[in-house]
Amino acid sequence: MGSPWSELLANLAVVAMFVSVWIHTHVWLDRRPAPVKAAAFGLLMGAGAIVLMLTPMQLQPGVLVDLRATMIAIAGFFGGPVAGVVAGVMAGAFRTFEGGIGAFAGAVGIAATMLVGIAGNLALRGRRPSMADIMILGSAAACGSLIGLSVLPRSVIQTVLPQVVFPSSLLIFVSVAMSGLALYQERRRLEALQSRRIFKTVVETLPDCLNVKDLDGRFIAANPATAELMHAASAKALIGKTDFDFYPSETAREFREDELAVLASGIASTIEQHVHHEDGTDGWLATLKAPFRDRTGAVIGLITHNRDITERKRLETELAESQARLGDALTHMADGLVMFDSAGKLILCNAQYRTLFPKTADIRVPGTDYRDILRASVARGESITPPDAVEGWIAAIMVTQTHASHRQIRLADGRWLDVRTRPTGDGGSLSVFSDITEAKQVEAELLAANEKLNLLAHRDGLTELLTRRAFDEALAREFARGRRNATPLSLLIIDVDWFKRFNDHYGHPAGDECLRAVSGCIEATARRPADAAARYGGEEFALVLPETDARGAFVIAETLAGKVRDLRLAHAGSEKGIVTVSIGVATFDGSADIEIADLLRRADEALYGAKAAGRDRVHGWRPHLSEPRTTGSRRKA
Repeated sequence: MGSPWSELLANLAVVAMFVSVWIHTHVWLDRRPAPVKAAAFGLLMGAGAIVLMLTPMQLQPGVLVDLRATMIAIAGFFGGPVAGVVAGVMAGAFRTFEGGIGAFAGAVGIAATMLVGIAGNLALRGRRPSMADIMILGSAAACGSLIGLSVLPRSVIQTVLPQVVFPSSLLIFVSVAMSGLALYQERRRLEALQSRRIFKTVVETLPDCLNVKDLDGRFIAANPATAELMHAASAKALIGKTDFDFYPSETAREFREDELAVLASGIASTIEQHVHHEDGTDGWLATLKAPFRDRTGAVIGLITHNRDITERKRLETELAESQARLGDALTHMADGLVMFDSAGKLILCNAQYRTLFPKTADIRVPGTDYRDILRASVARGESITPPDAVEGWIAAIMVTQTHASHRQIRLADGRWLDVRTRPTGDGGSLSVFSDITEAKQVEAELLAANEKLNLLAHRDGLTELLTRRAFDEALAREFARGRRNATPLSLLIIDVDWFKRFNDHYGHPAGDECLRAVSGCIEATARRPADAAARYGGEEFALVLPETDARGAFVIAETLAGKVRDLRLAHAGSEKGIVTVSIGVATFDGSADIEIADLLRRADEALYGAKAAGRDRVHGWRPHLSEPRTTGSRRKA
């Protein structure tokens, strides 16, 4: 054993050596997985702890201490649980192997410092340790190393403890602090180096131009993008050169004037610059120029950041041209166009849109709320809306702005507008207004003409009753409804008695008047909306009576016959001396298994019976013993 000071220096040298070894070799493990790197750190620190135990310090005869706690605590704190466990296990195993009275106490102390280091690492939660953290670690490690002394025999503790506690704790604290600060500085150095590498990589790979010039306009730093812009061989080729070496003199002079203006003001400035190259190509740059200052704040150069905006300028030019063309199109289009934003504010409209609304044209301008426009339209008598329903009308129109819609509106001056609305992607809407007044007039005229045609097609020209075709449709419709609802349906076939004789005696004009008079009686009898009266052919008529049973049909038929008699139309060819009618009645009760043809045949047979019985009467259909299943030919009498 040497002197205590030489032994102390030897221990500190061992600690410094192993920490230095890690500082100079750990970069080889940077690409390895984190557990592998931690295990390697633990092995190195564990080996250091063993070496320290082989070279202890003698504080007094028979009392030996070492700095093993430093290596174990540092391993756990900077390397994490894996490194701490590896170093602790190695040191503990060696101390147990050595044996002696203090073997167990040494193992306990090793375990305690290992836990101190690991706990300190976990407490950091991934953040970088500070100098205060390292000081706390040194204190905790010094205290932890003394825990092993508590398990020594009482006689040993009384003899050794007063001489060991302070010196050993102080040495461990100092060695942990020194080692920790060395590793702390190494980590800061690596982080700074990494930051410089990242910064350099960013600058070199930056697609925009970044460079620094001195006060005379000479490049002192530049990235490859700058060299590419200036058509230089490389970024190094720019150093010491000026813009006059790469650009036409006029362009370089303009650039220099911009630089001098920024240097004179001392304030960063962003400008757009038009670039002309020696080869005849040109472009546009968005340039940020900022003064470059030293630590005292004096301006010593200029930092320039250029972004190529040639494509943007081209697009801006195309956009301006497109907007001009769009403006011309909106101005000259025949329809009105208007756009509203998501809040209902008018953001765009053409002149035709305002022309369509002359009374409110002054407020149909960008920035006006659509609701206010609609309220003004009502107040100024432009829109047709009940005074007490204005807000509801406005709310309904605002709802149409949220989805695709197509509507037609009529203004107070009689004009009609067609409105087609489509929602936009930003929550607004676009509407196109077309004046369709002429089209609506043509439509009204066409509807009137169609109504007349429909009337002619379904009404008899002489009697204005339904035609035979319209009667067939009405009978089929009511027959199907009666079968579906199980309700009765009655049919009357009406014939003017001895009408041929009437025509021959009085002439056809008088015959037409007779038919019109009889049809008037039929219309007066068929009072319900669903009743259908028709001219069945010549002097024959038919009457469809839905939801009418046989008894009700007979009452209606007798009433009709009486109305005709009450006309008192003279008829020299009839035995009665006046115009009369014969009526056949047939009824479908809603459940019988018959068809429309059967119902027609039955009414026809009933009419034949009325004629055979002397005319001017009503006969109902009665089943015969052998009723034919198909309709025979009409029989006239």
